[in-house]
Amino acid sequence: MKLCLAMFCVALTTPSLATADFVLHLPIGAKTTYSELETTIPNTVPVGPFINGAFPTAKAPKSIHRTVWVINGPEPITEVYARITAQLKRSGYEKILSCVSRECGGYDFRFAIDVVDEPMMRVDLRDYHFITAKQAAADSPTYVTFLLSKSPLSLYLQITEYRPTNNPSKIMAEFSIVLEGLTFEAGSVAIGADPNDALAALAKKLKIEKNLRVLLVGHSDMSGSLESNTTISQRRAKAVRSALINDYGIAPERLEAHGVGYLSPRATNETKEGAQKNRRVEAVFSK
Repeated sequence: MKLCLAMFCVALTTPSLATADFVLHLPIGAKTTYSELETTIPNTVPVGPFINGAFPTAKAPKSIHRTVWVINGPEPITEVYARITAQLKRSGYEKILSCVSRECGGYDFRFAIDVVDEPMMRVDLRDYHFITAKQAAADSPTYVTFLLSKSPLSLYLQITEYRPTNNPSKIMAEFSIVLEGLTFEAGSVAIGADPNDALAALAKKLKIEKNLRVLLVGHSDMSGSLESNTTISQRRAKAVRSALINDYGIAPERLEAHGVGYLSPRATNETKEGAQKNRRVEAVFSK
């Protein structure tokens, strides 16, 4: 297998052994423009959209850490949003608010929440996403909010953590691999040729490094709608997961499957060869 994409991840360390660390994978080159323990912003989080002059809130812990990441290039906001959603579920967080610009309350919502000033953080009032989540299993739950928005050249992500302690977030290097040679025909979820024995090599790695977990991310070409391609890409990732479990004996709890459709191409979709390269599954590793 070929190491094809180095990634950063943001790990929000939780105090409860009953939950997993929250690990968010960001592309290589993602940079922090702001990272501070906050002492002046209120320890309340939005739990509903802005309506009738305000939005409902919940009381959160008073230790507040805020970080802004900027991702240069064509990274789709929907893909980062999907990664956040998948990792929240895996890590024992309950998503209690998830909205997009106008659904949140548009201009009013944006200016009623605490946002890091420009140029560190930039928000397009017509196109931003917001999430509030709570660590449901903990005795003293952590809250976290995410504000995502695109500028013409970059994607901005503000993460605000409300924690019972002052432990800082960890930044760790992680990586993903494409299962090179593992093919899928157009419109099919059946695993085709595997001339490089990519599945066997991945299974061998997992058996040697027993603390590794894998998020299998399916991708598609651009034939068809985003909805249908997202579905088929997830089914491809699930097919790989099933093969690793049934044919190679990998424990199911170490493997997750997710699909992002055609949102992250690595080649042109205008040629047969490029479309084939885009119909792929990547393995993203975490511990």
